[in-house]
Amino acid sequence: MAHSDYTPSDVMHRRTPLPLQRRFLLFGAPVLINTNYESIMRAAEASGFVPDTDTDYVSCMKWEIVGEPGIASVFGWDCDVSLGDHSLYLNMGLQQWFAFDLETRHGAGFVVVHNQDRALDTNAELYLASVAYNVGAGLRSALEKNCCD
Repeated sequence: MAHSDYTPSDVMHRRTPLPLQRRFLLFGAPVLINTNYESIMRAAEASGFVPDTDTDYVSCMKWEIVGEPGIASVFGWDCDVSLGDHSLYLNMGLQQWFAFDLETRHGAGFVVVHNQDRALDTNAELYLASVAYNVGAGLRSALEKNCCD
């Protein structure tokens, strides 16, 4: 798969369609993931996302995750969490982050992909496990806040 279809000057890869799309269930909720690396899809499954083939519903969460080739250390891996009233932001290093809108349930992020040709990319797996855990916690917190207001 060639990855030269976006210009190097467009750091955010704006309006670049991501070629891969797959439906998953996360904590029983449907999520649609769009990405540019198959290894990210494999990492999603390894992180607890359950593949879903039911197309009769609209996904309640839509995520775009762009993989960037590089080297990421899985040692000392950390995830800084910022939770606001309407959004969640995860910072996992200089090149890795995920932003999630708690109201629309849309998310976007970048992850370093360094084992793109292997069966498993440990960094991408840690990234998606952190995203799954923190999105779940953020949605739970938002639900509790709305119920108590």
